[in-house]
Amino acid sequence: MRRLIAITTIAITLLTTACGTLPYTPKEYPLRDGLIAPMRVDGQAHIANAQPSTASVIVYSYGGNALSADLHSITDAMVRQASSELAKASQPTAGPAKTIDLKVNSLRSEYAITWHWRSKLAFEARLGNGEVITKTVTHASGEPYQDLNGCIAQAVMELLNDEKVRAYLAQ
Repeated sequence: MRRLIAITTIAITLLTTACGTLPYTPKEYPLRDGLIAPMRVDGQAHIANAQPSTASVIVYSYGGNALSADLHSITDAMVRQASSELAKASQPTAGPAKTIDLKVNSLRSEYAITWHWRSKLAFEARLGNGEVITKTVTHASGEPYQDLNGCIAQAVMELLNDEKVRAYLAQ
């Protein structure tokens, strides 16, 4: 009986330490060349983080496991990747400076079907001319971390291929 209690206690300890909320740190998911078309950029373009919230949010939860991050850090990852992709795609010419203030409002990955996750990211981009573009993008993957990181990359791709963003940068 003591052995059964000891084994049960060990099993419960292992299960409770294996479950819980872990931190999610966004990492760049590289985009293939050609997914963002070359673009004319008149003047220097700067993309900035406009998300003030550093409160922790759950970005994934399933079967007793969860991942959490803050929207400021997620926006930072999107800003870094968008800046890098813009530098690769831009064909710079002289002109006035341009700004894009990004703000990720939500990111969530959910277990869909057998070994398949689907994520959704909502963001807004405030262009230096005052125009605000809001988008919700989706992504799917066979692994939750890749799903989250891939959704950020998908948002970057959709931002930089948006015709309003491209027109603003070419002004």
